[in-house]
Amino acid sequence: MPGVAVIGLQWGDEGKGKASAYLARGASLAVRFNGGANAGHTVTLDDRSLSLHMLPAASVSTRKAAIGPGVYLDLEELFRDLERLEKVLGRVEVTISPRAHLVTPLQKKLDAKLEEARGGAAIGTTMRGIGPTAIHKYGRLGLRLCDVLEPELLSSILDVWARLWGDLVKVEEEDVLAVIRGLAERARPLVGDVSKLIRAQLETGGTVVFEGAQGTMLDIDYGTYPFVTSSHTVSPAAALGSGVGLRSIDRVIGVSKAYTTRVGSGPFPTELKGEVADALRERGGEYGATTGRPRRIGWLDLPQLRYACQLNDVDAIFLTRIDTLSGQSRVSICKDYEGVEGFYPETVQRLWKVRPRFVELEGWPLIEEDERRVLRREGYGALHGNARRFVELIEDELGAPVKYIGIGPRVDDVIEK
Repeated sequence: MPGVAVIGLQWGDEGKGKASAYLARGASLAVRFNGGANAGHTVTLDDRSLSLHMLPAASVSTRKAAIGPGVYLDLEELFRDLERLEKVLGRVEVTISPRAHLVTPLQKKLDAKLEEARGGAAIGTTMRGIGPTAIHKYGRLGLRLCDVLEPELLSSILDVWARLWGDLVKVEEEDVLAVIRGLAERARPLVGDVSKLIRAQLETGGTVVFEGAQGTMLDIDYGTYPFVTSSHTVSPAAALGSGVGLRSIDRVIGVSKAYTTRVGSGPFPTELKGEVADALRERGGEYGATTGRPRRIGWLDLPQLRYACQLNDVDAIFLTRIDTLSGQSRVSICKDYEGVEGFYPETVQRLWKVRPRFVELEGWPLIEEDERRVLRREGYGALHGNARRFVELIEDELGAPVKYIGIGPRVDDVIEK
């Protein structure tokens, strides 16, 4: 499978970092194709956890990474990631597309101001400047890395920003110029043709892992708008955000937790409150890698997953966190929404009102370290029968195979079905 897209099927935080790192073993290149530093992918190598915000998590396996033109590039965060990763792994080779749009201190200030202006309709943004960077990009006022490397363009763009936003935030052009130019010069040796690099890997038989940020339900067009991110998170974006054609993507692996989480505001049909939610949050460490905010917790939502699988043309599912769900006497799955037939609700107004209908299943014993060792050695057949029934119900309902099952936090805590 030379071109593999790893796509989140829920509201982000599905465990794409672990999935990407696992699938990239033996791969030649990891590519980040969307989003920005508002995404945090956590990878656990042995007993050491690494949180990466700009580099693809799969680069822990490939040690060769690319940042595509579809990324909102925060250079400060990129260099932090690189320093963090190289302390553990040694040299990591990185290529950055010159077309990537830059996130600057101005966009971060604007993010906070815009969220404040929304008042009670606040989205719950991470304040990383992604939304305002998208505003500039699609308003054709953006600042790409290649623009910074051409100084006469940089000054004219900042002048427009000062006229446009001067009443809202202070645009100190000289300070911004100094910061951006310094970072861009540091990045200059890393700039290269990402599209050409990917094609070269694929044409010589290499495997490329295309890694997305956030999840399907946060897609700017297909998610729970306006409670979404500012980029496309679905599988076609893997090609578009990397600079290659659709035929470069041979397989789409959709990543889902064994339950559901989301961060920030917006509808969440299967959301849980109380002791069960608190227990799953603590056992799973369900706090945002970027913000540290506690994640909202809910049972697995099959109507939502069915929509995501169809939208992304998923070939197989990587089901994470089945160990977090272990130890519960009973677990529930939402099979459908009362009175809703056919296509998934297209507006948040409709989604706020749906009433999920659940099926309850018997739980399975805690999966802890001793059990993980047995499962890694003996595989899917050693998984408790109730857990297998849970997995197979998901397959039957979604019509997509659950190929990979996460049984713990480390990259190799995976069994294949």
